[in-house]
Amino acid sequence: MLKPTKLLSIGLFLLLFVACAPSVQNIEGEIWVAFSAENASQAGLNEWHFPDDVTYWSPSAADILAVEEGVAAFLQENESAFFTDIPVWERLDEYNRQYIGIVWDGKKILYANFFCSDEPDWKENFVLVMDGGACYFQFKFDPNTGEFFQLQVNGEA
Repeated sequence: MLKPTKLLSIGLFLLLFVACAPSVQNIEGEIWVAFSAENASQAGLNEWHFPDDVTYWSPSAADILAVEEGVAAFLQENESAFFTDIPVWERLDEYNRQYIGIVWDGKKILYANFFCSDEPDWKENFVLVMDGGACYFQFKFDPNTGEFFQLQVNGEA
């Protein structure tokens, strides 16, 4: 049997190891996923969304919570971007979300991709849809300042 001090030392070592190990796992909630830096990098998003010099970081649950707390107000302030009779901010629970941490011009930014359709494997693969109207929108969030910016709502064909 191990002594309590030995168990404590082993426990602290494992905790330190886990805390310092790079995360390659996505973190997720019921209606959201935050891609790890490694998984976002492998998705090939630079070709579609970001400049070639963008790098990635892994968002935490606290980063996602900061977005979730302010997104309804941000969307309401930008209601003219949506061409819909039903306010998007009143039905956010109908949207799935994907979050990707990027470093852009030296700043950590959280890129958010919201969609109201049931896309297959959306927690593993980035969803990219042309058109679709208010069912698909994206924006950026600065976790250091709490600023939401660059809202983009898909067009309708």
